[in-house]
Amino acid sequence: MPQRNLKDEIAKSNIQSLYVLFGEERFLVNHYAHEIEKKLGAKILFDGAVPVSEIIMAAETLPFFGATEERRMLLVRESKLFASGRKDDSEKMADYLPKIPPDTTLVFVETEIDRRTRIFKKANELNAMFECTPLSPSDLNKWVTKLAKGKQMPSAVVHHFLRVVGSGDMTNINNEAKKLISFCGGKHEITINDINEICTPTLESRIFDLTKAMSAGKTAAALKMYSDMLTLKESPLMILSMIIRQIRIMLLCKCLAEKTMGVASIVGQLKLRDFMVAEALGHGKRFSKERLVKALEDCLDIDVRIKTGLIGAEVGVELLLVNL
Repeated sequence: MPQRNLKDEIAKSNIQSLYVLFGEERFLVNHYAHEIEKKLGAKILFDGAVPVSEIIMAAETLPFFGATEERRMLLVRESKLFASGRKDDSEKMADYLPKIPPDTTLVFVETEIDRRTRIFKKANELNAMFECTPLSPSDLNKWVTKLAKGKQMPSAVVHHFLRVVGSGDMTNINNEAKKLISFCGGKHEITINDINEICTPTLESRIFDLTKAMSAGKTAAALKMYSDMLTLKESPLMILSMIIRQIRIMLLCKCLAEKTMGVASIVGQLKLRDFMVAEALGHGKRFSKERLVKALEDCLDIDVRIKTGLIGAEVGVELLLVNL
């Protein structure tokens, strides 16, 4: 079921009898469950691997005498009925799905999904499977603009915001946006300085700034950033792995650009944000492909030396930064 169909159903209060919400983007999973609950009002909650008989009994039980709601919601979280391990219960629930009473909406919120199960196939036949995937870059930009609650937020500022707080965790984006809006108070426009002042950079953002300093030959600045990350208890090995990732992105972007591919095409090829590609191309201009390959080899050499105990992790990454 496409996301926009579910959004339309909720907006129009056209709530159906069955929804199975799952997928990588847990913020959207929880958001849509909450939106359905707001429309229906009455809710019965089941958490974990409760017996199927209890869910069916609750669905079949008539509303309390005098209740006015037209529908009520049964919210079942992490039942594992759509994964392997509860085959008998899963089969019973698969048989029941087409029989849900008209005054009941059954909503499953699941993390583990096995598409081979009969219950998955049955729910899919009923057009009730709803996979929440990360938003596209354009949709994410629109969502952030909406989070600004009427304050002006130019596209360059939106890009900087996502660069600082990350674009892969909508829960974190939402929390950082609330903090930013509160910080800006009565201001009509959000600026890059506002973001730098109040928002907490992700490790990925810090690594991006570190590799930017490295590519500009600012070794002292890069070492200062590295020291700050260690103060924040970041793992040297995690920092090293992300440095490797950034150098690899620069190399791939450079190779694809040499094939006359533009930013949009590279974004599609590498599944990266557009500003990440644009900046990687900019930083990569300072290096030849051979130098980037050598930088990757140096990174891997340090990684091996750390993991074989030839050098300490903190010192090894610091030495790498100096050499790069």
